[in-house]
Amino acid sequence: MKRLTLMRHANAQWQDPQISDFDRPLNRRGNSEAEAMGRRLFELQLVPAILLASTARRAEQSAAIVARELGISGRNIRAEESLYLAPPEDILRIVRSTGPRISHLMVVGHNPGISELAQLLAPNRHIGELATAAVCSFTFDTNSWSGIEARNLRDSLSEIPPAPLFALWA
Repeated sequence: MKRLTLMRHANAQWQDPQISDFDRPLNRRGNSEAEAMGRRLFELQLVPAILLASTARRAEQSAAIVARELGISGRNIRAEESLYLAPPEDILRIVRSTGPRISHLMVVGHNPGISELAQLLAPNRHIGELATAAVCSFTFDTNSWSGIEARNLRDSLSEIPPAPLFALWA
């Protein structure tokens, strides 16, 4: 069995003409979302062996926060340049190239690709567009990452981060 967890990066600073899209950092809400999602994944015992993240600043920051909450060592976090704004087919190609000893892989990426991949892998689960810091985690009946496809889906779960307290007072 293989488990794949997909996460959309947490909320980032709105576009600023002085900051490129690639360099946009998380905002306060994004930091809170990533921490909450990391804690939730820990509660669910969804701790990946390897965490792949887009090299965009907001994705790397999201991955680092989640990894910290999950107790994942830095050597198990991998920056993957080709995940930046990648279409679902490219993300899936990266996933399928994962080594056979890895049983649980997590990918932190961007919409629309990350949501489209979730929809592709679980077409009957009615997964919509993932909110910031939301995750979908899938278990597949396969011993090989090349066997990751909808027909091998065993189960799935989706989680969204709770609204941060400061957002409730705004």
